[in-house]
Amino acid sequence: MEIYFSWRYGRELPYLNEDEWQEISPLLADAMEAIREYRKEHKCDLATARANCKPEVRSRFLEITGVSIDHFEQIYHLRRSDFGRECAKCGHLLRTPRASFCANCGWVPEGAA
Repeated sequence: MEIYFSWRYGRELPYLNEDEWQEISPLLADAMEAIREYRKEHKCDLATARANCKPEVRSRFLEITGVSIDHFEQIYHLRRSDFGRECAKCGHLLRTPRASFCANCGWVPEGAA
């Protein structure tokens, strides 16, 4: 786990390494299915289903990282391997592994077109 600024959530958050991701991703899939079933059975909105389904995902994320999140879907955006390297100028993550510049400060890696 590493801490980086999340442009999506506007704050520093922990990004999961592949071992951590492999541990939590099955819980995410279970939670998504549980929410679908809950909404179908109770005919409720997404917020109600989120509040009543699978708190284990958020609990496990808290155990791994020490950080509480608002809803488990945020975890999908916190997989380290989905992002590029750290910017040499500002330290933010490049937004994709193939990014040709830093969206935060404009730095262009050597050899990028």
